[in-house]
Amino acid sequence: MVAKNPCSKRVTPETAYEVWQSYNGTFTYFVLKKYQSPEQEAKNPYARWYCAVSSSHLHPPLANVDGKPKLQFEYGDAYVSAVKRGTHQIDNPLHRTICVKGISIQALHDIGLSTYRLTELVLHDVRLWQYLNISIPPKEVDKVKRILAEHEIAIVCIDTQDVVVRCLENVQTSGEQDGTARTG
Repeated sequence: MVAKNPCSKRVTPETAYEVWQSYNGTFTYFVLKKYQSPEQEAKNPYARWYCAVSSSHLHPPLANVDGKPKLQFEYGDAYVSAVKRGTHQIDNPLHRTICVKGISIQALHDIGLSTYRLTELVLHDVRLWQYLNISIPPKEVDKVKRILAEHEIAIVCIDTQDVVVRCLENVQTSGEQDGTARTG
């Protein structure tokens, strides 16, 4: 039996399956379609992805209406090995982010937020052991905020540039660095 390819449908850069960026930030690859299942891809040294590629060398970002940069893309197939060479996977820079606290990744999966990329902020600072950052396509932010509100999940910040600093401020003001909140 051939394994199913979960990334066979072509998507937009805002909803890319994965985003890979060169270590110096010059090239960003938005993976819009994968032609093979992960198992078949792993066996094929010539496996390809359909990508939207943004490069600061080729196209400087344009100013968007909201002040955020609007990227320009070149579209086409790229070898998986070439995309992964000299790059690392990042959160989609076209996404919006919501930082939450006091909930586990499994609990977010259980309430229907398993399709979004989640980052544990404890990887940046041990004091952020109960903080998660959710990366969300722009058109789905209101839906995610509604789900979080329905489940009474605390939102720390939305679209904060330096989310780690903001969350550390939240830890200090709430007294949670040692796992207990301040009283009185």
